[in-house]
Amino acid sequence: MQGSPAATEVARRHWARAAGDTDTLEEVAAAATRTCTQLQAGLARWVGTEGYRALIDRALLLARAEHPALGSLSCHGEDGAVTTAAVRAHGAAEVATAMVALVAALVDLLSRIVGEEMAVELVNQAVTRAPVARASSNQAA
Repeated sequence: MQGSPAATEVARRHWARAAGDTDTLEEVAAAATRTCTQLQAGLARWVGTEGYRALIDRALLLARAEHPALGSLSCHGEDGAVTTAAVRAHGAAEVATAMVALVAALVDLLSRIVGEEMAVELVNQAVTRAPVARASSNQAA
């Protein structure tokens, strides 16, 4: 599944902010886990817990078709061990690519509901306002 250019760009920006230039297994796993946590916390505020679950489940289904590294991820919370196992099995680069595809798919799905501009803004808010362990989360996207 190829995301729209805007969705892919926001996903790439987020991943660069979440993971930086790291390619170690542990740091990529931590960045992927943070991404899921941030998306869940930020988007559930706007679409509710069940709405978030429906969106992320659909985004995972779409992204998994091209990215088997997402196979066991749920992004419903408590994915740390599963994410670490995925990075060990598939490699840091594949998981990084898969996470970009997942966020892009999520933006595309939200775009169908609220329009692209609002979807980009909602995801940006979700990933920049939630606490981030690596870098300051006060930067605007």
